[in-house]
Amino acid sequence: MKHKLIFRILAVALTLSLLVLALPLSPVAAATLTLTPTSGSAGTVVSVVGAGLPIADGQPAYIFFGTTYRNSALVTSGVISTSITVPSGAAPGLNYVTVQSTSPIWNPTYQVALAFFTVTGITLTPTLGQVGDTVTIVGSGFTGSQVVTVTFDAVAVATTPASVITNILGSFSATFTVPEGAKGSHTVRAQTLLESATATYTISPKLTVTPVTGGVGDQVTVSGTGFAASQVVTVTFDAVAVTTTPATVTTNTSGSFTATFTIPASSRGAHTVKAQDTSLNAATAIFTVGPKIVLSPTTGPAGITVTIVGSGFGASQPVTITYGTTAVTTTPATVTTNTSGGFSCSFTAPAGQAATFTVSASDGIYTATASFVATFSATISEQTNASDPGHVGMELTIEGTGFLPDTTVTVTYATDPVTLATITTDTSGDFSVDITIPASDGGVHTITVSDGTNIRQFSFFMEQEAPSAPTLLLPEAGTKAGRETVFDWQDVTDDSGVIYVLQIGLASDFSVLVMPEKEVTTSGYTLTELEKLASVSKDTPYYWRVKAIDGTSNEGDWSSTGTFYVGFSLDFDNWVWYVLGGVGGLLLLALGFWLGRRSVTY
Repeated sequence: MKHKLIFRILAVALTLSLLVLALPLSPVAAATLTLTPTSGSAGTVVSVVGAGLPIADGQPAYIFFGTTYRNSALVTSGVISTSITVPSGAAPGLNYVTVQSTSPIWNPTYQVALAFFTVTGITLTPTLGQVGDTVTIVGSGFTGSQVVTVTFDAVAVATTPASVITNILGSFSATFTVPEGAKGSHTVRAQTLLESATATYTISPKLTVTPVTGGVGDQVTVSGTGFAASQVVTVTFDAVAVTTTPATVTTNTSGSFTATFTIPASSRGAHTVKAQDTSLNAATAIFTVGPKIVLSPTTGPAGITVTIVGSGFGASQPVTITYGTTAVTTTPATVTTNTSGGFSCSFTAPAGQAATFTVSASDGIYTATASFVATFSATISEQTNASDPGHVGMELTIEGTGFLPDTTVTVTYATDPVTLATITTDTSGDFSVDITIPASDGGVHTITVSDGTNIRQFSFFMEQEAPSAPTLLLPEAGTKAGRETVFDWQDVTDDSGVIYVLQIGLASDFSVLVMPEKEVTTSGYTLTELEKLASVSKDTPYYWRVKAIDGTSNEGDWSSTGTFYVGFSLDFDNWVWYVLGGVGGLLLLALGFWLGRRSVTY
């Protein structure tokens, strides 16, 4: 920085020396010229006072700012007093003011007095451009070590460097970006606390297209700056007006606008986009049309028909369509572009893994791609939910498409999977299979369909409603029953099926059971020979009850408690009866013999 300062001082000294050399070699030593003020910008009025001028009384003295004639005054006793205005073209920095003895045409031979005036000014490079351009601003003639604010149409702009300060010679240099503004001249000002200077920057129209490349049917954005303010703009593509969004494009008060439009049918290569306002201010940009294909639909299962519309290819060229890395058969079988490089055809999505595949169209030179998402799907014949659950034994049908072709599909059920069915898909990856819901707990279970790669799951809501409590029938309350007691109760119905649990106890709270709980599948039970009950009195009866449990393990409430008793009975084994019968027969025979003998005796 120190070396730069020294160089600037030397440069000023050299400038002063050259100015002196440009004057007559021997000006009148007694002549003086005083300027008030000694610095200012173009247009500043400067008081000029001369004394000791070697010009005869009554003769004019001619005053020049640099080489530009500014004024004249009549000399009286070698003295003049007048004023001049700093010309608009004055170069920023140190300028000389001279008094000439004759002729209003600058000639150093006639110079008789000299003074220096520092012009405060700025220069712009360039002075013409577009919104967004970078401009360099250089200032001279300012007071040293002052902070400079740069404005564009009275609005401060960001500069590089961010803080601009004059050096000790009053100079500075910075750059700024041209802000939004309408077409025409704009004022750039450099302002310090002590002085300011202005320059003119002229904005011209500019058009930007985003993106700059694409295909037919793409939507692009056009942005214009530097147009006339508040005017309607027409957008054309290769000189043909296009429909825009918004439908009517109007510049704002700064001459800017933004709109979108769709690239119309056109051949590949560069095309001209033009925007013109009603004052005939116009700007152009280039959009390059390249190859493009559009799929419809862009997703689906194997076997679906996919239509391809292409544009931006070579004219009248054969086109090959590939799906992944495999060429596919198209309709029509031979695809050829038209004279604008466009075509249309269709193909059938091949069977295979569900994934994203690249569909490619190529004319041998130009290639375009698009993505097709191959999907698989499975449907179940009946959906269940919390408010409409399913049940054990429910029969459902599952159908699938887009699975792997000629592959085994397994259907499993529940958290701890149970295989319900297996089936092999056809050559297109389709299948249909019937399943029956097995016994399982109430709540949500998952049905999974898988070919080992593709997986589809369904939620199955198993009913959770407990069955009702049974109504007891036999034995009737408080009645006598046989030791091999017969129990009967009304049927309980449930979609998931039920089993019954029978309890027989010696107390009403069933704290003591006369036999283990009995699970039966029908609404009745008869005790076996091994289960027959001992005799009890009415005062100490047996107690019994029944509850139902459905196929989803939902337990119903116990029935009401029934009572019965078992009276005494001669229940013996068959052999006992045979013995007793024999003994009785012998006794009868003996009795008869005895009675016979008495009759004979008497």
